Amino acid sequence: MSLFACATPQGQNTYSGTLDWSFETSAFRTDDGRGPWWLSAEGSAWDDVVAPIRHSGGGPWGRVHLTVQGEQSAPGHYGHMGAYARQLRVTRVLNARLISASSPPSGS
Repeated sequence: MSLFACATPQGQNTYSGTLDWSFETSAFRTDDGRGPWWLSAEGSAWDDVVAPIRHSGGGPWGRVHLTVQGEQSAPGHYGHMGAYARQLRVTRVLNARLISASSPPSGS
């Protein structure tokens, strides 16, 4: 992880883990088991987060393994209905790899 330290803006860290992204879900768990945290990003950073799912042809939802730079929030209530104890705000995606993609169920 020290390899990224010199390139990481002050106040940010590098995180590696899996994002489960679906309806009202943006759950990120680190490779060492921390989380789930609500994952958020804006603009091109969000586009980079979900690019593997969008390019798979199997989306719009799925699982992605990410290595990102970002800021972790203080403890609180984040995400859909405040269900997450922390938020990870991604500012830069270093690597994004598709694990799986899924379509919403048809009908109700």
